[in-house]
Amino acid sequence: MKVFIIIGVVLLILISVWYAKKSGANAEFHNNQKPLKVSDSTDKPVNFGYKMVWIAVKTNQKNRLAEIIKLKNIKKANWETGIEAAYNDGVFITPQIGEWTLITGTGIPNKGDSLENILELENFINDLSAEFGEAQFFGTHRVVEFHSWMKSIKGKTERIYSYVGESMETIKVFGAPTEAEDGLNLFNSLSKEAEQEEYFEREDLNFADETLVMSIAEKWSVNPTKLLERTDIKNELGLVGKLFL
Repeated sequence: MKVFIIIGVVLLILISVWYAKKSGANAEFHNNQKPLKVSDSTDKPVNFGYKMVWIAVKTNQKNRLAEIIKLKNIKKANWETGIEAAYNDGVFITPQIGEWTLITGTGIPNKGDSLENILELENFINDLSAEFGEAQFFGTHRVVEFHSWMKSIKGKTERIYSYVGESMETIKVFGAPTEAEDGLNLFNSLSKEAEQEEYFEREDLNFADETLVMSIAEKWSVNPTKLLERTDIKNELGLVGKLFL
């Protein structure tokens, strides 16, 4: 009997040691992620936008934007390394583009792909527009067909449209369509019309896609897929960092 007790105690100790090592390794992995590699040599703009989210703010105050979003581990970065970081869980605040500065990156925690995230984004965009006059959000990802745009002026939401094609539903629709959306009969699963099954078979409906997101972004502020065509981008560095929220 004593032998079995001793064996049990030994096994328990071994399991505890193994679990502690595993937990420690995991903690080390999460706390020691590879630092973002950046270059501070100015370069030409780099187009982006597909499978990405970004915020357009009518300002040239990059440092103030970094302060507001609580960006950490901040480094100056050029376009090439900034966009690379943006697609690898980082956040890039771009050089000034005309009257606008963009905040982009898969490291932005609230990507607008759920109602909870949309509401949080709405509050955040309103805060930005209250300080800078105007702020916008755009998101698109063709795999799940997530496409979203949002505009806020002087602290008030003007327009929201957010759609997920994979589930054939709109997350939120608010405000009147803007001029950029003229002529579109956007699908809206939240509408009274959508209560009828026939609605989903209508041929006069327009379904959002990444091309439409870029078109609206171009008419509202900046189309990030056409940066190389612009002549009003300031020859300066942007800022790269991480958001730990």
